Amino acid sequence: MFADIRQAVDKHIEQVLESCPYPASLYDPIRYVMRIGGKRVRPILVILAARSLKASMESVLDVAVAVELLHNFTLVHDDIMDRDDIRRGQPTIHAKWDEGTAILAGDALIGIAYRRLSRLKTERLGELIRTFTDAVVEVCEGQALDKEFEGREEVSLAEYEDMIARKTGRLISMSSKIGALAAGGDPEQVEALERYGSLIGKAFQIQDDLLDYLSTTEELGKAVGSDLAMRKATYVTLEAAERLSGESLRRFKELLGDHGSGVSEELRRLLKEAGVLDSGRRAVEALMDQALLAVEDILESDGNSELRRFADWILRRRY
Repeated sequence: MFADIRQAVDKHIEQVLESCPYPASLYDPIRYVMRIGGKRVRPILVILAARSLKASMESVLDVAVAVELLHNFTLVHDDIMDRDDIRRGQPTIHAKWDEGTAILAGDALIGIAYRRLSRLKTERLGELIRTFTDAVVEVCEGQALDKEFEGREEVSLAEYEDMIARKTGRLISMSSKIGALAAGGDPEQVEALERYGSLIGKAFQIQDDLLDYLSTTEELGKAVGSDLAMRKATYVTLEAAERLSGESLRRFKELLGDHGSGVSEELRRLLKEAGVLDSGRRAVEALMDQALLAVEDILESDGNSELRRFADWILRRRY
């Protein structure tokens, strides 16, 4: 879905990469990570938000690519922190080169992102850059909380929701907001599209948590059970702790402690019997419904249709 937008984004990314030839020790890893694929969810959302307000795709391509570069910056650094050696089915930068190279590549990615964003010719450039910068800071806050939670015995659902709103939700809500800003949206339109992205972002992260227990390594493009191995607080673990009791809860905690064995069939069975996975699916669907309600009243039917297709696409993804 949205193949035409992905193609345009990928072509624009290639133009950006061609403008960065030297030194190879910096730009080869960047070219590598930007060319190994990805769904391009965030730049697609930038463009859909802008098109819903009658702006052309071409007018916001630099903005869309800046968001994708920022997203890849977060992935490169997250992979180092989480010790993940596989991303999108390929070795991560730090696994293929080394950690120092990966850190530097990530730093450069965010700089190149700002360079592309600053090319936009609009009176709202200051607001765009503030929105982009706020997202950078909030993503870092979310990642810090995620790491902090790994060392804690108890994490509340409210704390988890705050963490995912920053770490995952903010980049997605920023994508829809910055697309609306670049398109010249009025305050009501910008606010509605930002809320749409925020709700989509929360759903996206809960879905990611579920996929870590439901998918295969081939589908995910990374090791299944990586959240479990890092002892991360996720929707699955928090909801299971609420729903399970007695011997089932004791066994669940025992299996979580034995994270070296990965996601076992017994663990999946406990989650299924407790209704955790079904609960997660319902939560994702409810958030998607709320997202569509957020934009229902202010967007014309053709723009709303694309945003509805986007929500459906995210809802049905398997990786």
